[in-house]
Amino acid sequence: MSRKKYKKRHSQSTMEAKRQAAQAKLADEKDRARKRMDPTARNLLLGDLVFLAICQLLYSNGSISNEISSACSIFGLIIMVIALWFQFGKKKDGEGPSGNWPS
Repeated sequence: MSRKKYKKRHSQSTMEAKRQAAQAKLADEKDRARKRMDPTARNLLLGDLVFLAICQLLYSNGSISNEISSACSIFGLIIMVIALWFQFGKKKDGEGPSGNWPS
């Protein structure tokens, strides 16, 4: 009988609050993972930035002509569009309202 007297009782509201906190933490982690930048896009943008900076330095020093500098700029623009496509254009399976969301 004395064991029952000192037994801890968990109120329903405390357990509900803990469950909601755990769900909120899990939702935040999923949201953060979804908003993370695509590594391929990040690497393409970094490489493009370095490439354009080198081309600009060479053009400023007179090492390359205006035509080659223009071609480098066009190539850099194409790489940037490809990187943006990797980041925003391609859709992954199971994302969005039409994806595999539990009902």
